[in-house]
Amino acid sequence: MNFIKSIFSKFSVPTQQQKPINQNSDFSVLDPKYTQVRLRDAKLLIKDMKKLEYVLNYQPESINEQLKKCYTLHIILSSDQYQVIDKVVSFSEQNHIKPIIQNTQTKAAATTNINQTCQIMSDQQMIATQFQNSMYLNVSDQLQLYEQIHQNESEFMNIYFNYIQRITQNFDIYNSCKFHQYPYEDETFNRKLQFVWLFKIINMLNYKLAFIPYLQFLFDCKTQNSFIIRDIAYLVYKDCLMEYGFLRREITEMVESYSQFQVRESLQFYELVIIMLEINQKMKLFYDMRQQFALNSSSVRDIKWFVVDKKQLIEIENFISKAKLLNTVQFKKSLMVPTQKVLMENLQKLILDPSLMENSFLKEPITAKNIKKINELLYSPLNSQNIKISNHSRQLSKN
Repeated sequence: MNFIKSIFSKFSVPTQQQKPINQNSDFSVLDPKYTQVRLRDAKLLIKDMKKLEYVLNYQPESINEQLKKCYTLHIILSSDQYQVIDKVVSFSEQNHIKPIIQNTQTKAAATTNINQTCQIMSDQQMIATQFQNSMYLNVSDQLQLYEQIHQNESEFMNIYFNYIQRITQNFDIYNSCKFHQYPYEDETFNRKLQFVWLFKIINMLNYKLAFIPYLQFLFDCKTQNSFIIRDIAYLVYKDCLMEYGFLRREITEMVESYSQFQVRESLQFYELVIIMLEINQKMKLFYDMRQQFALNSSSVRDIKWFVVDKKQLIEIENFISKAKLLNTVQFKKSLMVPTQKVLMENLQKLILDPSLMENSFLKEPITAKNIKKINELLYSPLNSQNIKISNHSRQLSKN
């Protein structure tokens, strides 16, 4: 009997060894079982270049996979491991990091989203809060709701993918904000270059602040992508704090010395102040949302806000209004063309005082064009009456 058991046990061992081993199992970045990315898996890519290259070449097939991949790259780009960062940047420059191709129809994708949500969301309390207000809706209304959720998640995925691309294309800006310093070293401070750099940072910051409407909507909808979207929001918020802090420090220093600026510099400075006051409002919205994407809201440090009191703002506006007026006058003078009246007055001065005419010919070269212009002014029928009056006045002066 034991002999028979041993025979069957020998046959059972190789059957267990023949099971295929999934290389991506227990690796949250590529494993579809995980809707989030474990931090240790993202850090593993920093140490393992082969695994990083595999992730970079991997083409996602769903919204969740694309969000997880972009989130992982975001963690790497925000680190201080420049060898790994250069690898990601070079892949992006070679267009190896590509967006997913969504061939499925909206309704089919929404239906799939519903099924995946029901399978993955095991927390009954969370499901109850999601469907509390929609339990009496019919099937078509629920399908329309999930179509809208799917559309917002898809749009959010696209803008987040584009943001990762922007970081790789403008990593010098991203890195300079991280250390609060300009990427260039110039012995003579270049104010013009400083303004260019600050406006570039503003463009990066405003692009991230455009995520807020999507996040406000998606935080209220519980799907399989809710957890990874929450993690992404935390990283994006930290980037916003980094860039906002750099802008606040630089523009606050300008407020103390703007009276020494040239006319065009003062106009650009005023534009920066107005933009920062608008960014303040958007950042306060993001700050108020922090409890929805940070497990511990105390871990999200408070913002040191850009502040300009009313009195100071009025002084800046008065100074800028004078600068605008001065700039307009200078611009008009540079474009001013002599009128017919001015030309006639100059001509009469030349007739009354021949020395002025001699000096004028010395200043201007004697060309056929200038001679024709003078003859037209002297012998024009329209000017004959004025010339006779000037000759009559000269005869009276001689008598």
